[in-house]
Amino acid sequence: MKKASLFASAAVASVVLGAGSAFAQGGAAGGGGAQGGGPFADVPTDHWAYSSVDRLQREGIVIGYPDGTYGGRRAMTRYEFAVAIARLLEKIPAGGDFVTRADLDRAIAGLATKEEVDQIRRLVNEFQNELTTLGVDLDAARRRIDALETRVGLIEQELKRVRISGAVNLMARTNFRRGNNPTGEFLDYDGYTIRAPRARTGLFGDAANTFAESRVLHDIDLDINARLSETATARLKLNFGNYLPFLTSVSSFAGNRSAAVGPVNQSQEQTVYMAMVEAPIRLPGIGGVNLAAGRIPVQFTPYTLKLIDVDSYFANDKTDLGDIPVDGVKGVFKLGPVGITALAAKVDPIKYVSNIQGELGPDQPRGYSLFAGAGFAPFRGGGFGGNFGGGFGGRPHQSSISPQANGAMGVENIAALRLTLGTGFLGTIGATFMGLGGTPSTGGPTGNPFNLSDFDRVYVWGADVNGQLGPVGVTASWTESVTSGQGRDPFENEIFRDEDNEAIDVALSYSTGALSLAGGFREIDPFFAAPGYWGKLGSWTNPVDITGPYVRASYALGSGLTLFGEGHFYEGTGDTATLPTGGASGLDEDDKVRNFKLGLKYGLTSASAVDLGAEWTEYDVLRAGGPGAGRGKPREIFYNIGYGFSFNPSTSLKFLYQVVDYDDDRTGFDPTSGDGSVAAAQFSIKF
Repeated sequence: MKKASLFASAAVASVVLGAGSAFAQGGAAGGGGAQGGGPFADVPTDHWAYSSVDRLQREGIVIGYPDGTYGGRRAMTRYEFAVAIARLLEKIPAGGDFVTRADLDRAIAGLATKEEVDQIRRLVNEFQNELTTLGVDLDAARRRIDALETRVGLIEQELKRVRISGAVNLMARTNFRRGNNPTGEFLDYDGYTIRAPRARTGLFGDAANTFAESRVLHDIDLDINARLSETATARLKLNFGNYLPFLTSVSSFAGNRSAAVGPVNQSQEQTVYMAMVEAPIRLPGIGGVNLAAGRIPVQFTPYTLKLIDVDSYFANDKTDLGDIPVDGVKGVFKLGPVGITALAAKVDPIKYVSNIQGELGPDQPRGYSLFAGAGFAPFRGGGFGGNFGGGFGGRPHQSSISPQANGAMGVENIAALRLTLGTGFLGTIGATFMGLGGTPSTGGPTGNPFNLSDFDRVYVWGADVNGQLGPVGVTASWTESVTSGQGRDPFENEIFRDEDNEAIDVALSYSTGALSLAGGFREIDPFFAAPGYWGKLGSWTNPVDITGPYVRASYALGSGLTLFGEGHFYEGTGDTATLPTGGASGLDEDDKVRNFKLGLKYGLTSASAVDLGAEWTEYDVLRAGGPGAGRGKPREIFYNIGYGFSFNPSTSLKFLYQVVDYDDDRTGFDPTSGDGSVAAAQFSIKF
C-alpha cells in the first residue's frame, strides 16, 4: 500500500468529519524541520498531495517521524495505515439523530457526502485485522460509522430544503427606418408602430435614427424553491430590471415601443411575479387534492385561457410559457377516471397584468389587462382602424381582443373548472368552463355606441380532444364565449351575445422518419373573444372572423439541416355583423387572408445554428371607395436572419435581424405603409 493511497482515501474520509478548510499554501504547520511551508519536510507546498497531507496532519491523523519527515518515497506499511485509520475513527462523533447549525454550515461548504462515509467503511473492512491488533472495537466503530451516515443523510436532506436558481437576460434592440418609407413609420412583428424621428442635423444624417430607437434591457429572475414539510413546498419568483416596464403589459399589447410614438417605460422595477405554496390535502368525500395558493401561474387551452406572447423578439420563462399570473387558489384532484382542476382568483395581481398603477377600475386607463368578450366586431369603423371589407384603413394588427379593437372587458376575477378524461381510443378528452367578471370597456376610438360594451361578465366554455388514431395524431376543440351584463341596447333588453361567437379548430398530424406533417381547419367567429392565445398571422394576433384550412410540414434533411413550412388559407366568415347604425363591419366571403411561413435551420456546430425564415401575409379586400374602386392585395412580409450560440447548457447568445416590408397596393388598407427593420441580441445565463 503506497502512502499516496492514504492521502487519497484518509483525506477524503477526514473531510466528512467537518474538518477545517485545507491549510492555505505558503503557511507553516507541523514540525520545525519542515521545508517549503509544508507540514513535513518531504512534502513541499507545491506537491500534488500537499493539501491532503496538511489536513491529515492538522487533524492529528498523521503525525510523521521525529525528524520532521513523512518518508514520502518509502512504501507505507499496513500497520502504519491502520494506525492512521484508528486515529480517524476516534474522530467520528457518536450519535446521528440530529443536525446542528454548525454541521449544516460545514456541509454547505462541501464537507459531507455519503460517498465519503462509504470510503471510511471500506477502509475499516480492508484493515480490520490490523485494527483488531491495535485494540480497536470494530463493532463500536461500525456503529459510529452508521451513525455518521445517518447524520450526513440528515445534512443532505436539510440542504435540499431550499434551492435557489434563476436567469439573467441581457437584451438590446434597435429599429431602422428604410429610406423609401414615405410615412416615417412601420409595424414590427408584434404590431407596434415604430416611428424613428429624423435627425435634425448630424454627421450621420438619418442614421442617427438607429441610436434614437435603441433599447438596452435587462431582466433578472430569482427563483426560490423551499420544502416546508415532507409534502408542502413554496415557490417564489422575484423579478428585477427594466424589461417588464418596457413591455408595459404581459397580457396584452399596451404602451409604446417607439419613443417617437409616445413614452417608452424603461423604469427599474422589482416585482413578485410568483409566490405560491403547494401541498396535498384531503377533503371529505373527495379525497386527495393537490392545492396551490398565492400568486400562481395558470393556463388551460389556447382557446380558453393562455397568456399572449406580447414580445416576439426576446425569450424568457415568464411570458413565453403561456402562464397567466393570478392571485388565488387552484385545486387539482381526481374523481375516478376524471381529473378536475378548480380555480378561483383575481386576474390583476401585478401592474403588468392590470394597468401601470397596478389597478383596475372604470377610471383607470384601459389597455393593460387580460381581456375577454366582444362588444362589436373588430373590423367595425374605429376598430382596427376602419371597415375591413371596404378599405379605409383596416389592416389588423396586435390582438383582435382589446377595448380598442372589439370593446372587450378587462378581466378582474375568474372562477373556472377544467375536466379531463383519459380514454384508450380518443386519448384525452377535456372540458372547460370559466366565469369572468370585470370592468365594462369604454370602447374604442369611436366610443361605445349603444352600450354595446356595457357588460361586466363573460362566460367561456368548450371541449377539446387530444389523441392518437394509429399513426395519426388528432386534436380538436370547440369553444364559445358569451357576454352578459345589465346594460341596455335599443334592440335588445340585455347585453347578451350568444351568436357568431364560436371557435372550432380540428387538426391531424403524422410523422414518419424525418418528415412531419399536420393539417387542419378552423373557423373563428367575429365575436369570439376568450382570454386565450391561438396564434398569429404576421403582426395580427388571435385572428377572428376567418374560416379555412391550414397546413404545416417539416423535414430533417440531415447534417443538422431542417426545412419547415406553413400555410393558412382563410376567407371571411360571412357572418357580417351589422351595427345599429346599419354599417357592415366584418369580413365578407370574398375577402381573403393568405399566410405563408418558410424557414431553414442549419446547425453549424453542436453549439451554434443559423435560422433563415420569411413570413408573408396577403389580404384581398376592397379598395377605399367601395366596390367601384376595385379590389387590392395589401401584403406584409417579414424576413428573418438569426444566429444562436451556446457556450454551455446554461449560457447562450442569440442574434436576430428582421426586415419588414409592407405594400398597401393603393387600398388605403393601412396608413402605416412603410418599410423598416429590427435588430435584436440576447445574452442569457441560467443558474
